[in-house]
Amino acid sequence: MDMDDVQELVRLIRQKYVDYFVAAAGELARNGQGSHATEIKFSNVDSFYRNLIAVDFVGNDGQPNPQFINCDSYVKFSPDIHAGMGGMDVLISPFRWDEIHFKFPINELDGDLFDEWFRGWFDIDGERETSETVGNVIHSAQLLDGQLTIDFGTAEVDAFWHLLQILNRSGVHSLAIGTDDIAQRLNCALTIIGAFAHSPDQISISR
Repeated sequence: MDMDDVQELVRLIRQKYVDYFVAAAGELARNGQGSHATEIKFSNVDSFYRNLIAVDFVGNDGQPNPQFINCDSYVKFSPDIHAGMGGMDVLISPFRWDEIHFKFPINELDGDLFDEWFRGWFDIDGERETSETVGNVIHSAQLLDGQLTIDFGTAEVDAFWHLLQILNRSGVHSLAIGTDDIAQRLNCALTIIGAFAHSPDQISISR
């Protein structure tokens, strides 16, 4: 698989999530009363990077009602993809756009480079704020032992590739990308309004 194929795969994974996000947010808006907005930023949220998250949907029927849109759908592919990026060896397994695990020695991460990436793609300064459903922002980051977990939200695929560049510049030599329990979670479910179930797309990867 060449890099053009990998880029198209990442684009497809992102688009699958965003399509579901837009549809689910629309249904929440139709079923709710009062005002609503998507991708509202909350601070002082423990365990998340900079204690910040962007909540998927917030209705306001007299008081704010934050809600999360959980999409367990994914693009299935096999075998896993091995790729090289500079001096970094990368293994890519199936993953969900809203919960990608990047596994590597966390102490190798350049904190300043990562903070700059986060500030830009979370849009801390509000430079890309919009009333549109899709705001082109990541929703959260978590730094755990040996793992960085990103909810890429509605961010463009450039956010993914930019992060890989940051890890490469940090001196990370070996990186595994995937969503750990994806094999057990095949369907989209929006618990707030019921279940939308469908089978995952499947493509074959030839080398």
